[in-house]
Amino acid sequence: MVLEPAEAGARRVGGLPLALRLSLDAQAAGAGCIVISEPAPGLRSLLADARLRIPVASSVPPGSPRLVAKANLLAHRGTLRELAQGLPRGAAIQVATASKPPNVPYAFAPLLVTSDESAAAAERALFHSLRKPQDGWTSRHLNRYISLFLSRLLVKTPLRPNQVSVAILGIGVAGAITAAQGSYGSLALGAFLFQAQSVLDGCDGEMSRVSHRGSRLGEWLDTIGDDLTNYGFFGGAGIGLYRATGQTLYLAAGGICVACGVLASGLEYRYLIKIGSGDLLKYPLSQASSGGGKLAFLAPLFKRDTFVLLTLVAALLGALGPMLCVFSLAAIGILFSVLKTELRLAREARAQAG
Repeated sequence: MVLEPAEAGARRVGGLPLALRLSLDAQAAGAGCIVISEPAPGLRSLLADARLRIPVASSVPPGSPRLVAKANLLAHRGTLRELAQGLPRGAAIQVATASKPPNVPYAFAPLLVTSDESAAAAERALFHSLRKPQDGWTSRHLNRYISLFLSRLLVKTPLRPNQVSVAILGIGVAGAITAAQGSYGSLALGAFLFQAQSVLDGCDGEMSRVSHRGSRLGEWLDTIGDDLTNYGFFGGAGIGLYRATGQTLYLAAGGICVACGVLASGLEYRYLIKIGSGDLLKYPLSQASSGGGKLAFLAPLFKRDTFVLLTLVAALLGALGPMLCVFSLAAIGILFSVLKTELRLAREARAQAG
């Protein structure tokens, strides 16, 4: 990637100077180095960041293909990757606003930032690109609007994504403790905190992607934080409902949710450790669940964002007990699905070994 100096390269979009953001996106797209086309000490100082691991050079290595861009350009990393593919040795191509958006969900065409208005438009496009095609109904139509708004504010603070992950877990734990008190108000407030944790859960991932601070630790904090919040709330709700009604059914339902969840997560975590990831979407069950079938339209109901919102609705309607019983049956089903996946993985491993 060859950077052409531009005054607005120091302008911040999404918490990063544009020149640094473009360089980090080029690095993520597979660039081998960043070349500054002419002496520009100020531009070079903008790139003095530990996240940029590829060298910053003064000249292009002989024969290397080149992407050339103004330092004040905002470009999706998918655009950079697609332009670089098949570029002949020694060839050069200008990354300009005329470039088409890449074939990536929620992507955007390159944007040249020259004013406050264009910077605002660039930031909107950047954060819109953080949406995920696998988002469920609730995330797509509610949660993402809130989390993206908050993430745009958070990336401009000294807070890091992992610190936000810990704070979000604290909200989930508070919801579990509150629900365990057993009154209508405490169950409703606990469910509200559960929903708040689900909404805010998008912020740490959005922050890590937009600030290029993704890490294995961050993946595990997100995965474990979600699971602990789930188990904590359902266990706390079971205790709270038992205190309120004296019915052991609710205590048992909460216990089933926790026991099945812990067993299923343990198996999933073992697989993730084996492949060197903390991202639960990489567990084969998560990938398979997005497939088709006659009942595929019901799949969003079983996504975390939707069942957490349904929990809040049930708590407000005073029907959290029956909902907890339904979730306990679902927890058993999920455990069986994980066990089935583990058996399939074991058969595949034996077949490969044979």
